[in-house]
Amino acid sequence: MNTEDYVSYPLALALKKARFDEPCDHYWYKAYANSDEMSMRQASADDFNSDDWDVPHCSAPTLAQAQKWLREKKKIDVLVWNCACGYGWEVSKAENGTGLILFDDKGDNKDSGCWTSYESALSAGIAEALELIEKEGE
Repeated sequence: MNTEDYVSYPLALALKKARFDEPCDHYWYKAYANSDEMSMRQASADDFNSDDWDVPHCSAPTLAQAQKWLREKKKIDVLVWNCACGYGWEVSKAENGTGLILFDDKGDNKDSGCWTSYESALSAGIAEALELIEKEGE
């Protein structure tokens, strides 16, 4: 399984906190009782963010699914753009005729400041959008 197309466990927790409730075909779960390690498992599509399990778990949407949910449910666009040095992201939100736009300036490529992959830039943009939601208390 190619996990780079799915949100990381920390992003999955942030999405759960923001009330992400879409059916997903993967979820994060605690693999061993005496470990903090989380693993991803495939299952039939469901909302795994309910708290009725005995072990810690949460839905693991794809990056595209999280991006679409932010756009459709929270009215926040996360855009990824390509530049000569790699990738960057932009988060925008329209608010009552005014707009809020945040740009990336801290990529994982130390030489250029850009992100080395589309997926890493999209993950960073989604994380920033979720921080914005948390600050606004949505």
